[in-house]
Amino acid sequence: MDITEPLAMLRRDIPGCHVAAFLDLSARMTLAHDARSKAPQERLDGLADRAQRLLSVPGLSVPDHAVALSPENFELFLRTNENSDDGLALVCGVDTDLDAALTQARAMLTGLNSHA
Repeated sequence: MDITEPLAMLRRDIPGCHVAAFLDLSARMTLAHDARSKAPQERLDGLADRAQRLLSVPGLSVPDHAVALSPENFELFLRTNENSDDGLALVCGVDTDLDAALTQARAMLTGLNSHA
């Protein structure tokens, strides 16, 4: 499965999205990404590390996604499905509509799962 084009389309379709990344949560690595500007692999792998930690919190009320906020951005993390070690991360500006980004990310993952 080539994830590169779906990531690029997702990032372009979400206003204010800077990075869309496909993650291996168990290895805490970014496997593929699309970004507005080049980012070091360590920074991308940091997304996978945060995703794994946040999506593994015991008693998490919304187990399929998590959000980390900073003054400039939010990071949205989704697990591809409840039994998977694959995930998706989006880094978007704070003016980006979080609910719309979540909806679009879920739609992309549903499309990927239907082709798997």
